[in-house]
Amino acid sequence: MATDATADCGIIGLAVMGRNLVLNILDKGFSVAVFNRTTAVTDKFEETHKPKFGDKLVPGKTMEAFVASIKKPRKIFILVVAGKPTDAVIKQLESVLDPNDIIVDTGNAHFRDQARRAEDLESKGLRFLGMGISGGEEGARKGPAFFPGGTLSIWEEIKDVIEAASAKAPQDGLPCVTMCGRGGAGSCVKMYHNAGEYAILQIWGEAFSAMKCVGLKNPEIHAVLSEWKSRKTLNSYMLDITIEVAGHKDELVDGSYLTDHVADMIGSKGTGLWSVQEALGAGCPVPSLCEAVVCRQMSMMKNMRTAMVERIGTFGATPALSDGERKEFVENLYQATYLSILCSYAQMFHCLQELDKTLDMDINPRMPRIISTFRGGCILQGDLLGPMTDAFRADPNLPNLLIAFKDDIVKGLPGMRKAIATILNFPQPVPVISASHGYLATMTTTTLMSAQMVALQRDVFGRHGYKRLNSVGTPTEESFNATWNEMQ
Repeated sequence: MATDATADCGIIGLAVMGRNLVLNILDKGFSVAVFNRTTAVTDKFEETHKPKFGDKLVPGKTMEAFVASIKKPRKIFILVVAGKPTDAVIKQLESVLDPNDIIVDTGNAHFRDQARRAEDLESKGLRFLGMGISGGEEGARKGPAFFPGGTLSIWEEIKDVIEAASAKAPQDGLPCVTMCGRGGAGSCVKMYHNAGEYAILQIWGEAFSAMKCVGLKNPEIHAVLSEWKSRKTLNSYMLDITIEVAGHKDELVDGSYLTDHVADMIGSKGTGLWSVQEALGAGCPVPSLCEAVVCRQMSMMKNMRTAMVERIGTFGATPALSDGERKEFVENLYQATYLSILCSYAQMFHCLQELDKTLDMDINPRMPRIISTFRGGCILQGDLLGPMTDAFRADPNLPNLLIAFKDDIVKGLPGMRKAIATILNFPQPVPVISASHGYLATMTTTTLMSAQMVALQRDVFGRHGYKRLNSVGTPTEESFNATWNEMQ
């Protein structure tokens, strides 16, 4: 067992993400200490990889031995299940670390939990970063995107390892990592990354189902999506995996596609829900992100949906479209998909801006660089991140991303509306695409007549008051109450 402090950093947790990140960092020339609660896992990892990496791989059979093998100030990355398991590891580390040692939690934690952990550990002389990772197991091995946040000075001490291990943006080769801000800023960015992922995956699923409803078969959908990819605008990892899924044959039923046999139930791990809850609490509208979470919840109501169909039937029908009509619909669907994705990103970034105003995490000044880190390694990576980065570089205080895409919106909105109008007759819904249209339509409407009505309704029953519009259409500072007839 190695007893000298030779490792540049340490990693706790050798499940899929942990072991792949270890191998990634070892490939970059660093020495890495590893520890897993189950010693047999550590032994197996050592047996498999020691021949290649030699003394650069430093296995720890106990927590004490693991910590002793890392150079001071120690840099320890936790890759275990978020929540109580993470807290248990941190508690164990507290008893064996020295002042100024660094703990980095990479789990999908709520950003408020990370801020709490940072405050607690720093009161004990330790230092803490919450650092989200995106890219899955392949990303961890080849280069993911990282989202660190916490005590700003810590970044300078770990960035050589993390920048080396990160993906590099294809546009300019920049590492897909930057310090996101103070406190829980890194995990906040990762939470909204995941919320955007929820929405955009659902949008691609809805585009697939809409094409199925107009009679396209999987090979035809595969071809359509491949053509959309060739236009570059929507070229992305999530489109790539959609193309992969659309064309994947079933291994058990000859001549069929896996999409026809998979259960229509979507799991989730909480980050999307947390993001929506925080957004709504901050008064930040996120209909696309919210609807994506609701879609996952409704997908899990399989028994209820089956019972509903048995009792009241299903609605809508596959339309009989000519080849020309089908071609026109697919083009309109492209615009609906594109604008819905734009709306999802706009909501993500708006939430980060609004939460930062309240919680002072120092995210807003870093927004252009943060967005640029999405360009490679992570699930959101795609060509659209380039012009989005440019938009925030040109105007770091851009109030809404959609402003930077005015020309595309003007061009695409008529097609989006036509696509949704056609889909309303289908037996398959498109909730996130519909919610995105609602967001776009609402945010580009100066005066909302429905809001005028509801404001007065509230005054009728609750005397809540209402603002008036002055001669130039600006709301008054003072509130008014009208004289209403007796209603009860």
